Amino acid sequence: MKKRRILYAVLNWGLGHATRSLPVIRQLVKEHDVIILSTGRSLELLKSEISGADFIDHPDYSVKYSNKGWSLLFSLLIQLPKILLRLREEHGFTEKLVRELKIDRIVSDNRYGIFSREVPSYFITHQLCFKLPGFLRSLEIFSVVFNRLYFRSYRKVFVPDEEKGFNLSGALSHNVPFMNSSKIKYCGILADISGSQDMIMSDYLFIISGPEPQRTIFENKVLEQTKHLEGKIIIVRGMTESRSVTETGNRTVYSSIERDKLSAMIKGAEVIISRPGYSSVMEFSALGKKALFVPTPGQTEQEYLAGYYKDNRYFNYVDQSRMNITEDIKNIFDVCYPEITPNRTEKITDEILR
Repeated sequence: MKKRRILYAVLNWGLGHATRSLPVIRQLVKEHDVIILSTGRSLELLKSEISGADFIDHPDYSVKYSNKGWSLLFSLLIQLPKILLRLREEHGFTEKLVRELKIDRIVSDNRYGIFSREVPSYFITHQLCFKLPGFLRSLEIFSVVFNRLYFRSYRKVFVPDEEKGFNLSGALSHNVPFMNSSKIKYCGILADISGSQDMIMSDYLFIISGPEPQRTIFENKVLEQTKHLEGKIIIVRGMTESRSVTETGNRTVYSSIERDKLSAMIKGAEVIISRPGYSSVMEFSALGKKALFVPTPGQTEQEYLAGYYKDNRYFNYVDQSRMNITEDIKNIFDVCYPEITPNRTEKITDEILR
């Protein structure tokens, strides 16, 4: 097979896009020249996990989040013109990279401006439709139109989920009107799960993540409410700029940790409490773990997924404003979803490398 020069771009909204791309990047970097483009904590995570690749720090959409969940959507709408301008700039920068670095393949995990009209480009997303609050639900069709317009620039759009039967993305990527395109390819679950059998045991594993300021609000609630929680507690703050560890009684707090160590923590946890970020859900499901989700306020994708999982009794959830850990952990569902085979990365890599 011809050696390819691949530009792989990753969105920096939380760490989920980076973690779900890790299995694909690890496979590609074995035999091909991979250039990873990202920014912020996602770029730092990818640098710490991937060797043998080059890296480019290029900003994405610099979205500012509100500390009030109900106003998040309106804040994003106000910033939409700036986002669209950034997409245009991002695309121009990509075309320049293609010429200067002789790129012959592009993969973009949710960075809509990273594509080229000169070389085959591929897109990864689990949202063919963006969820809106109830009173705006009739406007969701415009998000489908937006996606269809941008998907024209890509040879294939990979959805990390099963196409039929049991699935984790629900209406985000299934039975979406006007999305019956042959470009859409369901590639199965992508989960960055180490093959090691190592386990770091705990009764409760808290994984803090997501955009600011909600990440810090969630962290402060967890730190306060776990002071008197019994059992062994591990808290991972998701702060990639630090590696500090603090132990107090039955509680150990990590600013951040390596992915193989986090994988061992997930495997050894009796219960996980985290955001229902889609990449986290894929990891927990692949390992058959019990979890309680706390959606980021105003982040409609997470709020939809949390409700979808509760309705199907996969995972329960609690609103951040009503969070009461000692009571909420009593209402965690037993695992009742099918066994999942993760990381069928060949469904992506074979297509990219043709």
